[in-house]
Amino acid sequence: MRTVVSAFFSALARVRQAPAVHPRRLGFTGQLVVSGVNAVLPKGVYPATVQLSKGAGTPGRWPDVLGIALRLEPEQTPWDFLFSSAGRGRLSRWIPVPAPDWNVARYGTLGPYEVAGHDWWLMLTPEGRRIGHASVDALHKRAPSRFTVSISGPRPRWVRIGELELFSPSTEVLTFDPVLNHPDHAVPGPPWLRQLRELAYQGSRQGRRNAD
Repeated sequence: MRTVVSAFFSALARVRQAPAVHPRRLGFTGQLVVSGVNAVLPKGVYPATVQLSKGAGTPGRWPDVLGIALRLEPEQTPWDFLFSSAGRGRLSRWIPVPAPDWNVARYGTLGPYEVAGHDWWLMLTPEGRRIGHASVDALHKRAPSRFTVSISGPRPRWVRIGELELFSPSTEVLTFDPVLNHPDHAVPGPPWLRQLRELAYQGSRQGRRNAD
């Protein structure tokens, strides 16, 4: 099973000559402000690197599973958080949901973060009106600018803990890996999903190297 998963994502990345999933992306500089006490993100103001992407890489303005990758660097090792358009309920927050507009989707971590034996989900909720598209290319002209950051435990009672603001587009392209880059006190879970993600990321990286 491990070999099959890794080989699949490796082949997909090699064909695309890009990450196996979320191949279409645009980076932004940003800032995360954490104002509420919570188990995952310490309070503070953090410079942030953000990338918006389309999961399947559908063309133009077509709906897709939309993604937001967030990198903080409060320590020597960066912290990477990946969010996908998803539901808000107990079960639906596990499921990626295609969205037709960047400012309509709700972006969740899909799986929880395990902190001292407890599970915590993070979510980004765009502020403001629709921007009218789900395109990566059109983000240069019109993009989300501010998100509410929320957290919930086993019960999907979302509590606001801060906000994420996007500034100018960036030409920097990064590879995000929340399995390798996470706070020491907060581990992506559950174990089966963590292992699946690790295999997918490894396969995707190998496929991109083989394509070069």
